[in-house]
Amino acid sequence: MNYKRALVRFIIFALFGLVLEVFMACTHRLIAEGNVNLRGHTSLWMIFDYGLISILTPWLRNPMKARGIPFPIRALVYTLGIFIVEYFSGILFHRIMGLNIWDYSQYKYNLHGQVTLEFVPIWYALALTIEKLYEWVDKASWAILEKSPTGYIPD
Repeated sequence: MNYKRALVRFIIFALFGLVLEVFMACTHRLIAEGNVNLRGHTSLWMIFDYGLISILTPWLRNPMKARGIPFPIRALVYTLGIFIVEYFSGILFHRIMGLNIWDYSQYKYNLHGQVTLEFVPIWYALALTIEKLYEWVDKASWAILEKSPTGYIPD
């Protein structure tokens, strides 16, 4: 894997994730609280979680596609991957580093306050976009580094 291209993908996924999180926070406050200020928030620490998606996606996608695993099942695997990353990064952030980035302990089906089953539909919806988003970001990374959109070779 070309490390420069991987780094560009990491940065694009990280920035996309931060923007998506702010958008989701705004939308949640609008719907749940009627808050029309549309203010959202995130933590820059989340760069690592969102950027990690760009690294894990091809490792998961390529073998599953080669085995002919249907896309909805691949999306379930991605959803599980999201939960695993969220759980372990939550442990790292909260318990080891002492940061309070999120706390799901108020949800009924949570595990140590780090993940909750109530978010399965949200993470599955995100997982449905991961492969196409990865392909788009990989092509964009190629174009950025090669300064040309022609000659793209999938990584």
